[in-house]
Amino acid sequence: MTTVAFGFPAPGSFRASHVTIGTFDGIHRGHQALLKALIGGARAAGAASVLITFEPHPRCVLDPDHCPPNLTTLDEKIWLLDQLGLDHVVVIPFTPQIAALSAAAFMQRLLRGIEIRRMVVGENHRFGHGQRGDSAFLRRLGTRHGFTVDVAPTAVRGREPISSSRIRRLVLLGQVRAAAQLLGRDYLIRSTVEHGAKRGRQLGFPTANLRIAPNKLIAPNAIYASRVDIDGRTYGAATSIGFRPTFGGNTLTVEAFVLDFDGDLYEKLITVWFVQRLRAEKRFASVPALQQQMARDVENAKRILGITHD
Repeated sequence: MTTVAFGFPAPGSFRASHVTIGTFDGIHRGHQALLKALIGGARAAGAASVLITFEPHPRCVLDPDHCPPNLTTLDEKIWLLDQLGLDHVVVIPFTPQIAALSAAAFMQRLLRGIEIRRMVVGENHRFGHGQRGDSAFLRRLGTRHGFTVDVAPTAVRGREPISSSRIRRLVLLGQVRAAAQLLGRDYLIRSTVEHGAKRGRQLGFPTANLRIAPNKLIAPNAIYASRVDIDGRTYGAATSIGFRPTFGGNTLTVEAFVLDFDGDLYEKLITVWFVQRLRAEKRFASVPALQQQMARDVENAKRILGITHD
């Protein structure tokens, strides 16, 4: 189970450790390759694997007008890292004071609390004031403090580097299948189910309304074929993102109609995986017309998900 600590670790917090630093938004294929090397190397050496990350995204502090929405909330990120087998996450609350620290001062504070034996970083990774903390800087520091530095090559797909910003663009276009190619899994929202307007129940399609975390990247308003994880089981679903225009709604909702499930989901933590966009959101002239379309959406979702009829 991955442990989580906030702030710079107190002296002696972590014994022999293999460490990486970064935002790691999305935990995409490139991140996964780096983390595999980190975790595997740490295990072989009998050391702990430690990921240092920042909350919020540094750009939200340094350039608030261009604050990127999160591919993964902090909770989602920790959940994915736990599945990869990482030992520890250290979350540094990113502030203007942290932004002002030089790479040397930042590392000095880390080294007080972590006995670093090895660092694994991406080839384009930079940190510290003025972005001076690169792999060459870390190698010089490692020589003095007794740790080695490995540089993970940039993962490429379709002749372009895999990056969080590239995946954000795809999700914002509703191209969740293309995003999945770069993520190494379907795009997800992992959140608790809250009470909605009960509109779906009245229509014969009871839905699970997801609580939307602040700054979480939501795909465009549409209906999506999806999978939903509930209590260790996976179900097919048709998930709607939008404002319920037929009913004159003005609140964005993410609601999943879970196939072949009958139970109380309120306040339950579930994971929705977006597999493929089915159609755009639209306003229907009547409730029966909406119900007919919802039935078609369910059939299309089943076809895409490979769910056979009884």
